[in-house]
Amino acid sequence: MSENKKEEVLERSGPVFNPPVYIQRYTTVRDILFKLPGIEKVVDFGCAEGKFIKYLKKLPFATEISCVDLHEPSLESAVHASRPNAWDFIFKRHQPLKIKIFKGSALENDSRLQGYNAVTCIELIEHLEPKYLEPLTANIFGFIRPKIAIFTTPNCEFNVLFPNLEGFRHWDHKFEWDRKQFEEWCNSILDNFPDYTVKIQGVGDPPPESSHLGPLSQLAVFTLKTSPSKQPYTINSNSATETYNLIDEHLYPGRSKGDCDEVN
Repeated sequence: MSENKKEEVLERSGPVFNPPVYIQRYTTVRDILFKLPGIEKVVDFGCAEGKFIKYLKKLPFATEISCVDLHEPSLESAVHASRPNAWDFIFKRHQPLKIKIFKGSALENDSRLQGYNAVTCIELIEHLEPKYLEPLTANIFGFIRPKIAIFTTPNCEFNVLFPNLEGFRHWDHKFEWDRKQFEEWCNSILDNFPDYTVKIQGVGDPPPESSHLGPLSQLAVFTLKTSPSKQPYTINSNSATETYNLIDEHLYPGRSKGDCDEVN
C-alpha cells in the first residue's frame, strides 16, 4: 500500500478531507510554483512513486524536472508516471520538457542539479534522522541555491483528532513536529543561509472547533532574496560530481514553428 493510501485510511478515522490532503499538498505546491516567474528547472526530493509528476509537468515554463528517491520499487512507478502518452505528442507543450528519474540521496550534491530554480520536499524530512537535516539543507540552500524551496511535514498537534492513532502517522517517521518546532527549524535555516526568507502556512484545515490545533500538514516556502548578500559559508561546487544514478528520462515535445502555423 502506498503512503498516500495509508494516509487516506488514517484520515477516514478522523476529520474528512475532500479532496484528500495529499492532493491538497500537491495542488498547493504546484500553485506556489506556478505564480513565481522564472521556474524552469525543478527537483522533487523524495519523489516516491512519482505522484507529484503530473502536477509538476503542468508548469507552463518548466523545461526540466528531476525526481530523486532511494527506494527502487517506488522509482519504477515514478518511471511509469513520468512517461509521455500519445496525447502529449498531439497537443504539444509550448516548449520541450525533460523529466529525469534518479536514484540518489537528497543529502548528497549532484552537479546536474546546479542551476535548478526550485526544490520540493513533500513529506520528506520526517523520514530522516534529525542528524541528517543539516546535510539536507546544506545541499539545497548551499549547493543548489534555488529561487524557491518548499517543504511540507506533519503537524503532530493535529494527531489527537485521529482516535485510532498510536505513535507517529507512519512507521518510518523519525519525528513529527508541532508548529513551534517547525518554526524553530525554519528559523535555524535562515540563520545559516541568510539570503533566504521564509513563509509558513498549512494544508488541511482542522474542523472549526479544533482550529487551535492548526492544519494537518505544515508548509514552509523559502525564497531567495532578490539581492543576495555575500554568503558566510562556502561550498566547493567544483568538487561535486554526478553522484546519482539516472534510472530513466523522458522528453515531452514542444511546439515547432510549423505546429504554430497549423494552429493559426
